[in-house]
Amino acid sequence: MSHARLRAVIFDLDGTLVDSRLDFAAMRRELGAPEELGLLEYVAGLTSRGDRDEAMAIIHRHEIAGAQAAQWMPGAEQTLHALHQQQTPIAIVTRNSREAANLTMQRLGMPAIPLKAREDAAPKPDPEALLAVASDWRIPPEHCAYVGDFRYDIEAAQRAGMLPVLYVADGEAPTECDAQVRILKQFDAIISWLHP
Repeated sequence: MSHARLRAVIFDLDGTLVDSRLDFAAMRRELGAPEELGLLEYVAGLTSRGDRDEAMAIIHRHEIAGAQAAQWMPGAEQTLHALHQQQTPIAIVTRNSREAANLTMQRLGMPAIPLKAREDAAPKPDPEALLAVASDWRIPPEHCAYVGDFRYDIEAAQRAGMLPVLYVADGEAPTECDAQVRILKQFDAIISWLHP
């Protein structure tokens, strides 16, 4: 897919636009979740509603703490504001709670853009939230990019028919990365993709 065809960009939040300093290892230990399973998937598999509620409370506590500590990733603030000023359709899709995501967005002064959190749609890697955003914009998914930092982000973008973009904060692309995945090392590159 050519960058020239891109008309809109959807972003992940934690690890992509912001560093929320979430300690996923600590969350796993507190939950007793195995390494090979996503936290939300682990909680969904708990048989007792009480256990699920308790586990979600633990996740929520960590997410709120992360939202209170969140800082912009290098170049993300300038890029997000530039895209917003250019009236490029932009949105956020996150596995976080709406409360935590809103707190992060408000604290960091993000523009008022569409947000889909885990309460709004099935969590990534399910493409439901990405497709809902594209539908709301009336933009075909193939004209959208989804930028994230984790395999669930890439899987969701691919399943939605969007351009998957892997943000690598350290500049090191994984060796096993699919050839169809774009690597983003600096945020301002997105602007040139949209406006070549």
